[in-house]
Amino acid sequence: MKKPYFLGFISLLWLLFRSGTKPSRITYPCQRASAAISFHLLIYPLLMPILIFLKKFLKISSRTQRIPGKKALSIFLMSLSAIFTALTVYANIIINPRAVLSERAALTESKTAVSLIRVNGGSLEESLREAINLIGGIDYYIPPRSKVLIKPNIVRNQEPPDTTDPAIVEALINIIKRKNPSVIWIADGSGEGNTLENFKSLGYLSVAERTGAVLVDLNFGNMINVSVPGGGVIFNSFLFNRLVMEADVFISLACMKTHSQAVVTLTMKNLIGIAPGSVYGYPPSPTKWILHEKAGEKGDQYMAGVIVDLCRARKIDLAIIDGRIAMEGEGPHEGDPVKLDLLIVGADPVATDTVASAIMGFDPEKVPTLHLANQLGLGTNNLHEIEIKGEKIENVFYPFKPATGHENFQLFSTIARELYRWRINLAYISVALWIITLLVIGSIKTRKQSYRL
Repeated sequence: MKKPYFLGFISLLWLLFRSGTKPSRITYPCQRASAAISFHLLIYPLLMPILIFLKKFLKISSRTQRIPGKKALSIFLMSLSAIFTALTVYANIIINPRAVLSERAALTESKTAVSLIRVNGGSLEESLREAINLIGGIDYYIPPRSKVLIKPNIVRNQEPPDTTDPAIVEALINIIKRKNPSVIWIADGSGEGNTLENFKSLGYLSVAERTGAVLVDLNFGNMINVSVPGGGVIFNSFLFNRLVMEADVFISLACMKTHSQAVVTLTMKNLIGIAPGSVYGYPPSPTKWILHEKAGEKGDQYMAGVIVDLCRARKIDLAIIDGRIAMEGEGPHEGDPVKLDLLIVGADPVATDTVASAIMGFDPEKVPTLHLANQLGLGTNNLHEIEIKGEKIENVFYPFKPATGHENFQLFSTIARELYRWRINLAYISVALWIITLLVIGSIKTRKQSYRL
């Protein structure tokens, strides 16, 4: 390439012209290419003065056959320092997900509201109450003497964030009890093990005893047939434990995790647990294999059709995501914990999961479940139509590592994601390298002066 500066300059102008007024365009392929090419404009100005300085200071010529040890070390350190400085600039300035999310979340038409609250070590109950108050308050969702069913994620006997923390369930019950409900059920149908034993092992029995709530295993009981309004994508009807439909208020209280099949598992995916294992599994295993088989038969690779069918059959009245400790990577069981200290609450589960997905670094318009749910009118996955109350979404953004094979569902490339996550560390490393480099060069100067004396 004879004129890299010229190409880099033109690419940078194009990048600024196209993305300056609309930062979300930075995710377009042409803009990513422009960013990569224009990066030369940042690297070369950093490297060239350093190379000129090295040539003069170390007296390196094209005829030099051997460079003394300390001089070679200084060349290496300066080059390394320049590289890390360039990466620091790229990670902190060129990659700007906050600007992208701010533009993507700019409200154009308010169809629903989602609250976004930081817990920050305060009272969990008060933080949850604040989150609910921002979208209308508990009075709006819980009529007096109503029957309330809380659906946590108790997929198996594994501590949070694999499962829903019983502390937030207890906090929610304490808030609901002020409305004097006739009954509160804590109900789920585990995919592994016995649900009631899982409840007991994970601390839910003590919660039930303190609050008066009733634990229910949805894998068994009196079943009723429930149709999917207008027909489903995969299932036209389901058999549910009768309490699922008997409840006046149905609350999905979910974890915030990546998922090896569904991409993410939030309030909508949480409804897999209401499909009874005694019906959709192969006893004695409670795993809902039949849901997966039917999805596979119809090409529903990500279980989006099954999840949306479940959410249409049993409407979620209040969607709550516990994002205090989330899970990234190989979720839903083998991932790594991520401390976010967030609570996300909404009446529209599609919108609530959309906000959570964007915070996790996934594009809500690409996540299969959210895309299909929006198409079928279950809710909106358009951030422009969601009024986010509380924290700004760009201020709590943290790009998750996806499960293997799900990189294409993210807002940013893998390299951009990792550089952004390392942006602070890169700055520290750059400073440390420059200090070491200057110390080495200083020692070379000192030695030269001592030789002259």
